[in-house]
Amino acid sequence: MNRKIFFTVFYFLLILSAGQAQQIKYCEMIGKTVNDVIKVYGKPAHQDFNSASMKCLFYQTKGGRSAFIADEKGVYQIQVDLLFGSEREAEKSINNFLNGCSQQAYKIDTLNTGNYKILSPGVKMELTLFENTFTKKFEIKFIANRSENK
Repeated sequence: MNRKIFFTVFYFLLILSAGQAQQIKYCEMIGKTVNDVIKVYGKPAHQDFNSASMKCLFYQTKGGRSAFIADEKGVYQIQVDLLFGSEREAEKSINNFLNGCSQQAYKIDTLNTGNYKILSPGVKMELTLFENTFTKKFEIKFIANRSENK
């Protein structure tokens, strides 16, 4: 695996809206309302508003899936699974994300190659790269949670 992962550029970009490329980092949606998520990413593939204390939005694209989970204070958890045809594509995506995080002075803790913990004010993130041996694709799993760290 390419060791440049620790030094290069990435922002998770998702193109989900009708006809327009929306380029918003997932972690910036922490604390936003469900309506804000819909404004940015468009109509979800599925939504669950059965509980007043937990609202969920689910998106599906050819390149991955994402879920936004919110309470009365806003989005508190985001889970994203991105699929890549090659390890090189996945590494490029991670590189871009980590570089963007470092430019914003986020704290990046490298647990091992392809596994990172990232802290920013009010958000804890975890990023993991692995090869799915069943699909023969590389996956990035990204989880962001609202936190009390400042």
